[in-house]
Amino acid sequence: MVISADVVEASAAAGTATTPSAAAVIAATVARLGAQHVFALMGGTNMRVVHHLAGEGLVVHHFRHENGAVGAADGYARVTGEVAWSSVIHGPGLTNAITALRTAVKARSPQVLIMADTAGLPPRNSPFDTGIQGLSPEAILSQIGVPVVRASAASAAYDTVRAHQAALHSLSPVALVIPFGVEAEPSGGDPETAIAELVRERPAVVPSAEAIDAAEQAIRAGRRIVLLAGRGASDPETARLLERLAELSGAHLATSVRGIGAFAGSPADLGIFGGFTYDAGAEVIYEADCVIAFGASLNYLQTRRSSYLAGTTVVHVDEDASAFGRYDRADVPVLGDAALVARELVARLEARPAEPSRSLPAAPAREDFEDVSAPGQLDPRALAVTFQRLLPAERTVVVDGGHFVVWPIAFMEHASPDAMLWTCDFGALGCGLGPSLGAAIGRSDRLTALFIGDCGFYMTMGDLELAVRERIPLLVVCYNDGAAGSELVLADLAGLPPEEAIFGVADLAKAAEGLGAAGAVIESLEQVEAALERWDRQGPLFLDCRITREVRSPLYAHT
Repeated sequence: MVISADVVEASAAAGTATTPSAAAVIAATVARLGAQHVFALMGGTNMRVVHHLAGEGLVVHHFRHENGAVGAADGYARVTGEVAWSSVIHGPGLTNAITALRTAVKARSPQVLIMADTAGLPPRNSPFDTGIQGLSPEAILSQIGVPVVRASAASAAYDTVRAHQAALHSLSPVALVIPFGVEAEPSGGDPETAIAELVRERPAVVPSAEAIDAAEQAIRAGRRIVLLAGRGASDPETARLLERLAELSGAHLATSVRGIGAFAGSPADLGIFGGFTYDAGAEVIYEADCVIAFGASLNYLQTRRSSYLAGTTVVHVDEDASAFGRYDRADVPVLGDAALVARELVARLEARPAEPSRSLPAAPAREDFEDVSAPGQLDPRALAVTFQRLLPAERTVVVDGGHFVVWPIAFMEHASPDAMLWTCDFGALGCGLGPSLGAAIGRSDRLTALFIGDCGFYMTMGDLELAVRERIPLLVVCYNDGAAGSELVLADLAGLPPEEAIFGVADLAKAAEGLGAAGAVIESLEQVEAALERWDRQGPLFLDCRITREVRSPLYAHT
């Protein structure tokens, strides 16, 4: 990027003053807030901040595309539970990051995006001396649900802490926008004072007695209850309370995709509640007369277009009042912290057991499938089962978007909600590679495996180079059918020629090897184990798995 020479000289002169610059104060504040990593694509308008962040001891991960940098921060936040930090430039840097930002908004994944704003500069002082990259951040970010905190030199420390607290408490990306030139101005801000004055714990939302009464009444009236835990109720403490509530109420257990694994090991666990539910589990849900959702959105995929809720009493527990009725009805809305609500309901049912007496039901067995694998035409279900058998139990599975997504989600076991990241919250392909890198960095103690389709990999393969450069032992499993798999199905349903969605199978392992990764083409299930045994884990391994187009995802049975 080219910056006007007079602006660079003025900024450099200001940056040499004894008083630290706003960029230095922002970086110092970020470090004192506990950050260890920043995911960035550096350019002329954020390079000072990035420079000072490195000077404060943060590890700067330099990406090849802004979507990857913001996505990596998303993945890091999901597996660590911390506020992540990212940085991109103004204008086109922001627009390149929009898909990853919207994905993080939908996933309620907290990060602070540090970026510049050149929209108000005179054209001769703007990049390229023409102002062609000027774009108001608020004009874009307001449309995708990202709050903006504008930084000034005088309040740089306070602005940084405000952005951090907003991300932490709203569980959302927040943009810390620095008007261009401000980063080089002197700032007397004190990070310690700002942190001491602004950092506050978020108080738990206490449910009303009336709401608990109504929920208790619904539970006692129910005879076939399914208790659903979403991301907002999947922490270990709350999950154990919900398991006890299921014992007392005779409920089956289920989770959203974001809560997957919360009830692992429970005999009553139906697995995922939604489009990924196995057939016998879905029958249990269809027969329910009461569904109790804790911290789950009840969106259309989750409820199979409301069919799961037909004829049921819906008890919806959430600490956000706007969640009630956002997608579906809440017959009994309970505004409150999930753990507080569960604890109170458990106490009431222990004090006065339900009548007739209840016991924990057993979930039905999952159905088997016939493996239709042939050389170069692998059954995607059998491929997922193979990775379930071969990969260590301590792992993070990251799933990109596309027709293939059901296989690694439903045909592999996931120990906890932070052990499986589905990055299709915004319904976009190509949002998996960045988060998988952030997840691998955030949880370097366990293997991270990215499952991605060929279309998603084509869109984002450049950031695989970061894993090579930083020697990150990321496993990339590419479900390669040489086609746009979802569009094959949709074209067929629409009566259109499916051949228009078939593009041919390229050797993507060679493409990955060209970036410096280890690679292998997988045409038989036996080759998977051999490829994993050869991997030295001194960088990424890319497996180009050739799958058949003949096995259709069960998700399309619900369209």
